[in-house]
Amino acid sequence: MSADRRDDAARDRVNFGAPRSGTALGGLQWRQLGLFVAAGLWALLWTRSVGGPAGPIIGALGAAALTTAGLVRPAGRLPVDWAAVGLAFTTRRIRGRTRYRHPHPEHPGRLPAHLAGIRILEIATDRGTVGLIRDRTYLVVVLAVTAEPMMMAGSNEMAGRRAAWGSMLAGLARPGTGVARVQWIARSGPVGARGRSRHVEIAGGNDRTERAVQSYLEVVDRIADAAQAYTLMIALAIDCRRRPGAVAAQQALDAAAELNRQLTSAQLGGAEALDAVELATVLRAGGDPTSDDVFADTPHGGAALAPDPADPGPMASEESWGSLRSDASWHASFWISQWPRGDVDADVLAPLILAGPPGRSIALVMQPRDPTRAVRDAEQSRVRYAADDDLRERAGFVGTVRRRRQQAAVSAQERELADGHAAYRFAGYVTVSAPTPDELEEACRELTAAAALARCEVRRLWGEQGAGLAATLPLCRGLG
Repeated sequence: MSADRRDDAARDRVNFGAPRSGTALGGLQWRQLGLFVAAGLWALLWTRSVGGPAGPIIGALGAAALTTAGLVRPAGRLPVDWAAVGLAFTTRRIRGRTRYRHPHPEHPGRLPAHLAGIRILEIATDRGTVGLIRDRTYLVVVLAVTAEPMMMAGSNEMAGRRAAWGSMLAGLARPGTGVARVQWIARSGPVGARGRSRHVEIAGGNDRTERAVQSYLEVVDRIADAAQAYTLMIALAIDCRRRPGAVAAQQALDAAAELNRQLTSAQLGGAEALDAVELATVLRAGGDPTSDDVFADTPHGGAALAPDPADPGPMASEESWGSLRSDASWHASFWISQWPRGDVDADVLAPLILAGPPGRSIALVMQPRDPTRAVRDAEQSRVRYAADDDLRERAGFVGTVRRRRQQAAVSAQERELADGHAAYRFAGYVTVSAPTPDELEEACRELTAAAALARCEVRRLWGEQGAGLAATLPLCRGLG
């Protein structure tokens, strides 16, 4: 391999950084330390207050149970976390918030629990109308992105485009933009009969009697089950708590226009802000991918059915412990708990995004961090790791590769911040959809296999399926 080829290969590598979480002492989290302290207090209380052998026995059993709860992680969570999830789910179920039925047509404003609080607004601009989603304290503008293909691009070109995307994120993180969160969503859905007809362009007055036209239509119908439509969206959220609604709306429009300009100048594609009807269509299709075909414009099958922006929710939905049913579709949502470690290819996430059956939505939500606080946290993390290493060395523990990578990730983050790069906290979610429960479980198994190929780890959001589905909608949710 020549020196130029080796340099191209090196530039075509990315590093997600090692997983890092806030620790209190010796790599333990505050909740774990709290359980250990509670175990000691429990044992001391029973030993001192109850005489005879009963007190020490009860104290030892309770301390052992609390210590175990602070050490074991069934399905990746501490027992105290599972208790909080179970309590919240039980409360929602008792209150009837896990089941939704569309109200009377005269009162369409009520939405299911995972969509509660959203409202679609419409603003007139000199380029037409633009839709905005008011979600609690955020005002969200959504852009449909037409991306330039990158799979066939050279390593230098891909590195340049990634650098341009990083510059855009740094620009959005500036305090003056007002952008509180950034989210991108990659969605694949089935292409129904109406949608397939959009790919048929017939000359000569739509003459369907020609043999070539009929043959082409037969081929299009034959691949119906495998045909997929991919959609890429970027959502920008403006925090409305510290600015009037009109100012927040203008900032959202300015941020969307600036993002479109930068995407075009960097040759990454183009973006167009969705209007109110298109936003309603996107939200409706997120709950039921098969509805996308109903709202599809067709050159030979009539005009599309436009949804009502005041009623973007489903007709019915029901959330269970491990899935959520919305209209004719079943959904299962996952959290991306581990990202690829070490240096990996730039297209490492391709199996997760592009492979698999239709009905998969992947979302990444990011929140800019204050630069001063980010630098301070990075410095404190480096000092904490040094103190933990000293404590581990005195206790006789041997350092691990995982811990060394965590330290390297903290050092790399500190260098990036010193170089002026923006700091983001982020989280990733995946939702798979299918028409039946059996097909849904098969899609879940395929997702787990695809995540392994992408060097990721996904965990099913047991007891939080409604929140998981909302995290893969263009609402900029998922960061607490």
